Amino acid sequence: MEQIELRGTIVPLVTPFNDDESVNLPALEQLIDYILYQGADGLISTALTGEGPQLKDDEITDVWDVVFQKAKHKLPVIPAVISHTTARAVHLVSIAEEKGAAAVMVAPILNEIYVERSHRDIIGFYKDIAGSTSLPIILFNYPSLTSVDIVPSLATRLVEIENIRYIKESIGDVRRVHEIERLTGKSLSVICGAPNTALECFALGCRTWITGILNNVPRSARQLMQAVHDLGDLGLARRIYYNQILPVVDVLQDNNNSLGTIKTGVSIRGVDVGPPRRPGRPIEEKDRMRLEQLFKNIDENEVQIAKEIAKKGFDI
Repeated sequence: MEQIELRGTIVPLVTPFNDDESVNLPALEQLIDYILYQGADGLISTALTGEGPQLKDDEITDVWDVVFQKAKHKLPVIPAVISHTTARAVHLVSIAEEKGAAAVMVAPILNEIYVERSHRDIIGFYKDIAGSTSLPIILFNYPSLTSVDIVPSLATRLVEIENIRYIKESIGDVRRVHEIERLTGKSLSVICGAPNTALECFALGCRTWITGILNNVPRSARQLMQAVHDLGDLGLARRIYYNQILPVVDVLQDNNNSLGTIKTGVSIRGVDVGPPRRPGRPIEEKDRMRLEQLFKNIDENEVQIAKEIAKKGFDI
């Protein structure tokens, strides 16, 4: 399979649920239609935003089937595999490759009761995955979920594994970007994995963005990346960041319910994806009203920004 370079905004889709917490596949189709209309450079399914760790294997593959069918080779599809066991991860990665994935994002959940897991455990996990597939692998660094922090010194050892090409850095410390790139000689591409350090990461050279609020503001996200990478206009980028991105981040940080906020945001956008699976919960009505007003302001800003970008010879 010909490998492509991952670039731009890659949306980690939420997984819609019915009232009985079964997966709502028609709503997923509607969400993908919305995301494609608003603009995206790729789709990730069953990641943390997609509640992958809460899904059964048959639910995971059902979600993947819908995403692949809707994408129809128009843009890359990247299944996410977050697993407690190597055997299960290898099995799911093989299914992803059979279905035509452009890459896979993989993370081990390596909880250890007594002591912190050794780097050898982590390296062994990724070696086994890499040995089972020809797909490019994205490392997913999210220590609060996995109990694994892929620190720069560990990243330099992991990049020696042939098909490890990217790391989605989600801890929100922009120093990781230059530390990893300097240590690996840019052989490991750093993907911005946080919403509140995006502009800083782009200024340091990140060319790819994967974060949950892209479900809510996919057009704004593309405008931000275009302002930085295509136009080199940091003044415009700051306006987009401050007015169209960070206000949404403020809501999910204030209510300490990121997934509930993102899924409510999707419903406000017109696709009823339901709340997170329990013990996840919906957000309060005051936060929903806050989001509704924010989106009205963001939509107005997006129209104005699009006009400014068009005057510079670009479409968005």
